[in-house]
Amino acid sequence: MSRVKTLALATIVLFALAGCAQLFEFNLFGSLDNPPTPTAADYQGAAGLDQLAQDLSSPAVVDALAADPTLVDTILTNLATDYLGVVPPFTVSDSTDGQAAILYADLALKTTEGEALVNNIVETVLSGSITTTSTVADILADIIPPEALASEATFTAMVQALLAANDAYLALGAYVDGSMSDGIAENGLPPGSLPGDVAQKAIVAYTMRKTVDAVIPACVPATEAQAIVELYKVATGQVVVGVSDATPDPFSSPDNAILALLDLAGVPLP
Repeated sequence: MSRVKTLALATIVLFALAGCAQLFEFNLFGSLDNPPTPTAADYQGAAGLDQLAQDLSSPAVVDALAADPTLVDTILTNLATDYLGVVPPFTVSDSTDGQAAILYADLALKTTEGEALVNNIVETVLSGSITTTSTVADILADIIPPEALASEATFTAMVQALLAANDAYLALGAYVDGSMSDGIAENGLPPGSLPGDVAQKAIVAYTMRKTVDAVIPACVPATEAQAIVELYKVATGQVVVGVSDATPDPFSSPDNAILALLDLAGVPLP
């Protein structure tokens, strides 16, 4: 199995689903978009999920949310408590929970550099700069958005957002997987969802989860938090023994939940 199987798979996603997902939302009149300051209460109750979906399509609202990490954390906590089971491992039981899982991931990614990382991975794969000899150090150098390297805090927030998104995607994928009969997803994603968008982001979030897990044993102390610190060192050009040359392969034994999301999106399974 190639060291960069997951990145090659991202290319498959891109070609299989070209035009299905917009990773960046550009609003020509974004500078004129001056929404009221969002609050956690805006996204609770029967209309809360739809409001959050609408607001996450507004660059101005996303910027306002990104400027208030405490508010984002509160909204994420509310989504988890109300729909996903409070703490990971989350559970998705119906399409409403599924919508909450997608929004949970999108909120985490859009308010950090997480979504930019998704796009960078696709662009890097297409450029051909990732090869079968690439190490974690090589890959991080190519894909990490410059903004995420400006500070360890920004980098940490990006990685934590991807890990949080992975929790949501695993729950969503388990729901989809459980609805499958003879290889066909009966329930699928909530109405209005973009399978390509979900699949690409889920792949990247899952890859980050597996990357962090793979480097934890080389860290002192051997914790998730320390693994993120060591990854930041590698991303900024430092050599960390056991981390820089790590070669995690998330798809050597992929989680069925992730495979279900890929299958639902029409992506060939590895």
